[in-house]
Amino acid sequence: MIRIALACLLTVLIETAFLYIVGFRTRYAGTVVVCANVITNLLVNLCLAVTGLYGVLILAVLESLAVATEYGIYVSAFGREEKLFIKTLAANVISFLSGFLFF
Repeated sequence: MIRIALACLLTVLIETAFLYIVGFRTRYAGTVVVCANVITNLLVNLCLAVTGLYGVLILAVLESLAVATEYGIYVSAFGREEKLFIKTLAANVISFLSGFLFF
């Protein structure tokens, strides 16, 4: 359980910082980003923990679903913005690779 909490914290810190750098600087944006990441990260990690599946395919599917979910949340919160999907994907790739190296 500590590992899941650390993974969530790392994800929130990295993705929030990255999205802040690329322009999401308001308190509202920060709140949306943190909430979206807590939800998706906990769901991904709980799915992995419950199923015990850790293969490349399952990770790819779950991470893709997380990106799609976060993107949908961001579109709902901020509207359609140029390069929003790319920013969302980049934030997730950076946090995934950081988590992979950290754990």
